Amino acid sequence: MKFELLPNEIFIEISEFLSIFDIFYSFNQLNNHFNQLIRTIPLHVNFTNIQKSIFDRFCKFLLSNPDVKNQIYSLILTNKDTSDQIKTFLSLFSLNEFLHLHSLTLIQVEENILQKLKLIIPLIPQLHSFHLFDSNDIHLTDSLTSNLEILSIPTLSS
Repeated sequence: MKFELLPNEIFIEISEFLSIFDIFYSFNQLNNHFNQLIRTIPLHVNFTNIQKSIFDRFCKFLLSNPDVKNQIYSLILTNKDTSDQIKTFLSLFSLNEFLHLHSLTLIQVEENILQKLKLIIPLIPQLHSFHLFDSNDIHLTDSLTSNLEILSIPTLSS
């Protein structure tokens, strides 16, 4: 049996064990069926421990395929062991362009980026989870997180 003939459900199960970079570099433009299928998978983008060349390539891919931004549900960016990954990403994209972004994690954010995020975070109403690691400016971090909308749990009444 050819791999292309596997049922969609099996491919989607397999995709859960692959990085999104592997999925797009392996199956994008392979054929029309895979093109459509990978455009339906919710994406969890983790840029930690990613080579700069892969980061740059995926950013370029996002720029040329803006519809893929709507598939991104979680995003992890880091400046740890990278050269300005967060700054580079935010210079290319505005976080409010990611219409389904539910979770954002930032690692080793610079103060000037935190200042910008203070303005951007309230513009992402679907954001349910925000994690900030290794930030040195506690006051600014507190101010930033206070801008997040507090989630409420609806109650049932009889």
